[in-house]
Amino acid sequence: MSAPKKMPRTPSGEALSTDLYDPRLRWSMWRARWTSTTREAFERRVIRPLEDRLFQRWLTNGFLADQVEEMGLPYRSVDDYLGESLDLRIDPRQLICSLSMKKSFPKSNQRNKAKNLFIWKGDWDLVRYDFHKGQRYTFINDIWLNRHALEQSQAYRELVSLIEKGKPFTSHQKGLLLNTPDKVLAYLETYVGYMNEMARTGFDNSLGKDRLGVAIDRHGGIVKINRGLHRLAMAQVLGLEEIVVRVRAVHADWWRDVMQGETGEKALQNMAEALRESKPAGLEPGKTADRA
Repeated sequence: MSAPKKMPRTPSGEALSTDLYDPRLRWSMWRARWTSTTREAFERRVIRPLEDRLFQRWLTNGFLADQVEEMGLPYRSVDDYLGESLDLRIDPRQLICSLSMKKSFPKSNQRNKAKNLFIWKGDWDLVRYDFHKGQRYTFINDIWLNRHALEQSQAYRELVSLIEKGKPFTSHQKGLLLNTPDKVLAYLETYVGYMNEMARTGFDNSLGKDRLGVAIDRHGGIVKINRGLHRLAMAQVLGLEEIVVRVRAVHADWWRDVMQGETGEKALQNMAEALRESKPAGLEPGKTADRA
């Protein structure tokens, strides 16, 4: 007998579920993984050293320091420098204000630029949504309410309906092809498994490829961005009292307010101290969300 083929991994390096993996998607997964690792290698060897040099110039008030700050400061350099100082412990039930990167940054070049910057300019924080009405929360709440009979969930009915229409749910990056009702059940059961574990052990900040990311709006309020949405929904549905979120970006107006005219390391210290006072934002800009 020939040796089994090595299972491909997702672009982020995660192992696949053998129950859900479809070998017909092997090559599309390999391409996605190759693209991701190539991009990461280029960023690690070329982009990151450049970002770090620019950040160090700003940190020491060196040549082009003002221009580096005006550009928005490289996010990854700030994240490496401040580390856990960017982590906030909050009640997940209060984090109901969510942003859409596509709505906040309508143009693709704006979104791509924002992904690499720590200070975001403009009105990106004014278009906000109720997280409880979003797709992720609705999905997680649905399968948890029906965890003992997943066939009764809306998610199951919708995924099976796609099979009947000849358009089964497919994820080329994750190697998923939900083309049978049994696969749909297995897929939904993985989320129930995650939630059972979270209910038993609490929120684990180390899980997931990204930290549960948030941004700080112009008034200092915490708003959710497109990272860790499923994990936030799980924490809310389970009624957890505390989670850890990582500040991914801050509004330029708030940044100027809390800097207090300082630059470099002192400016970052002022910001880190101001973050301790940040609370989840309300759905209307400038208003604080009430406890759920």
